[in-house]
Amino acid sequence: MIQSEKQGLLQLLKIATPYIIITAFYAILVLGMEEYFGDHIYKISGQIGSVFGLAVAFFLGFRMNSAYDRWWEARKIFGELTNNSRSFANKIKTYYSNSQNFDPEKQQQLNQRADKLIQLLILYVKQLKNEMHDKPAAQFAANEQSLLDEYSIGTKNKLSNELLMAVSIVLESDFAATANIEKGDLMQHINRFYDIQGKAERIKNTPFLMIYTAFTKIIVALYVVLIPLFIGDIDLGGEMSGFEFLAVPIMVVISAAFLTINKLANLFAEPFSDNPTSVNIDKICQTIEQNCREVAAKLH
Repeated sequence: MIQSEKQGLLQLLKIATPYIIITAFYAILVLGMEEYFGDHIYKISGQIGSVFGLAVAFFLGFRMNSAYDRWWEARKIFGELTNNSRSFANKIKTYYSNSQNFDPEKQQQLNQRADKLIQLLILYVKQLKNEMHDKPAAQFAANEQSLLDEYSIGTKNKLSNELLMAVSIVLESDFAATANIEKGDLMQHINRFYDIQGKAERIKNTPFLMIYTAFTKIIVALYVVLIPLFIGDIDLGGEMSGFEFLAVPIMVVISAAFLTINKLANLFAEPFSDNPTSVNIDKICQTIEQNCREVAAKLH
């Protein structure tokens, strides 16, 4: 994920460079043909270009805003996951350590139980991240696989759901007779996990209006193709002055800007992909795992 202005500039140049090269070649080609066959042989009214360009700019602006809203919603979802995971792990540690809820003589056993629940939570966060990256069949370490076997968690079904179900069953069993308030509180966290997962899957499984994307691509490409016809050469100082070639950088800047904005909109519309502009869910989930392990360490 881009985390500094310098990284952002480098990534922007990386995205824009192909468009700069292509549009420069095209602008030189069109301007050369105009000079060879005669001045202004195909120039279209600049007023038409202004109106068309303004319409395309508004259209791209709306698309960029929509894509950014989608990106920001994805970031908020994993922010909720962070908060809910921290709170859930802390409450697991607190409630299982409360002597009023359980027999103090079994505290060591209860601590082990709480530690395993936190480990299941860590596996859930990892699995949700994998599913967002289209890797539903995750590879588990030996200790993780033994934990799955201990709680009879099958890997053939949707594993994230199986993990939450296993945690729910343990909580229902441990808090069935006493501490109904604590059990209700923990089960609310489980419901929030389901809610977070559902919202993330909604973004992941709902493409950003492919017909809308295709239409935008066609309109922007058409406008870029027509830009040399709208601008033409620049007759400053006469035909022999050379200033007319200033039209080339002008065409390149306008064309590359429109093409780059459209590309950025496409990237922002896929917040769970592996491109640098996506939400860095790997780092977010790594932070969650670290926080949960810090809580689990206090149980030993």
